[in-house]
Amino acid sequence: MELLCNGIIITEKTLDRLEKAGHSFNFGRKGGAGPAGGRYFRFSNGSIANIPIYIDKHPNSSLMIKDIDGNNNVKLKVKEGSNILPVSMQLIPVPDFYRLKNSQDISYQKIALMHGDRTLATTLNQRCRYWRENQQCKFCALEFSLNNGATIERKSGEQMVETIQVAREEDKDFAEHLTLTIGTTENPDKGMSDYLEVIKDIRKSYPNIPIHIQIEPMNDTIWYSKIHAAGANTIGIHLEILDPEKRKEICPGKNFIPYTTYIEHWKKAIEVFGKNQVSSFILTGFDRLDDGFDFRKKLKEIVKVGVLPLITPVRYLAGVEYKIPETPSQYFYDLILYAAKLCEKFGLDPTKNQAGCIRCGGCSPLLDAYNLITESK
Repeated sequence: MELLCNGIIITEKTLDRLEKAGHSFNFGRKGGAGPAGGRYFRFSNGSIANIPIYIDKHPNSSLMIKDIDGNNNVKLKVKEGSNILPVSMQLIPVPDFYRLKNSQDISYQKIALMHGDRTLATTLNQRCRYWRENQQCKFCALEFSLNNGATIERKSGEQMVETIQVAREEDKDFAEHLTLTIGTTENPDKGMSDYLEVIKDIRKSYPNIPIHIQIEPMNDTIWYSKIHAAGANTIGIHLEILDPEKRKEICPGKNFIPYTTYIEHWKKAIEVFGKNQVSSFILTGFDRLDDGFDFRKKLKEIVKVGVLPLITPVRYLAGVEYKIPETPSQYFYDLILYAAKLCEKFGLDPTKNQAGCIRCGGCSPLLDAYNLITESK
């Protein structure tokens, strides 16, 4: 939680030394939707964390990279006076298949990326209708990655099948499960037909690979049955901002969808996809316990419905003009433990989620918190 909120530091001197030793350092993707802009690290217990890296200094960070050996094991230095304990941690290397190109001469890195060490993820359509209307979510960098040439606008099922294959040729654990996202499209189905086409293509070659999709509430709830029948295993219907006043400010386009609609759609999705297979991204930083809004009460409502809360600190992405707030690590720690206890209370188990962000765990420590409270009993 400390690393997710405050990141890790590497000095220019250490960076130069590592690069001279042949360790080509990469700071992670700079655009896209969600908590990008970091590198994935693996802890000794197998837990994954997507950690922002700062050069030379960061006012809140307590941890510094002193060295990375030939096996990508990280040696840490802890800031004097900090109560954070150093742990065994490994930097997950950048996959080799990123440097290869597909049959259409497109770099695989522009089609899909590895999140953590097992999750292959992509955005099927790198455009969002809200960007056309200047109504995009103010934390989002979805189209920046397209504008800077890091990706292509649309990904087909054929391209995804080819990418899964080359990823697994490099490492049998790569692409163990998939995360598919999409920008909200102009057409009435909000991009569901794009999902349907790609998932059907993937299922022809990979009938058993678990697939996660992410959406805003659809216009027609019949799509949940269609998309599940096509082969999607889990779904994220993302509210993102719990405080309705903040949501109006931060998500001007999506704000037109009322909270009651989210509840209706979460319930329908749970009916179709099943228990523990429906989640929602919830960002911290915008909503604080001291601003008059009862974050925990709203969170409890959502978990009680049956939705797994993917709680993550909002993170600045290059190009975003809005001032992105920081989440204090102690606040985040208390909140995550509360969320895990809510899951246990209402019979949800994030470890049983089949695919996607909950299963990866790189952007939210919900899995670790849930294991902590259940194993301690």
